[in-house]
Amino acid sequence: MSSEERQAWIDLWKAVFGEPPPIQAESDMTARILVEHLPPLPPYELKSRTG
Repeated sequence: MSSEERQAWIDLWKAVFGEPPPIQAESDMTARILVEHLPPLPPYELKSRTG
């Protein structure tokens, strides 16, 4: 993982948890933790293109 990618993970972690990650983990594990703790998306609304 490049330093830019690692910094992006750290920034995303800070946005979700409000603090930097306590340890440096593998990107796969970090991704799983972030996905589990991200707030759910609001429901999508389907709209017709014709009206």
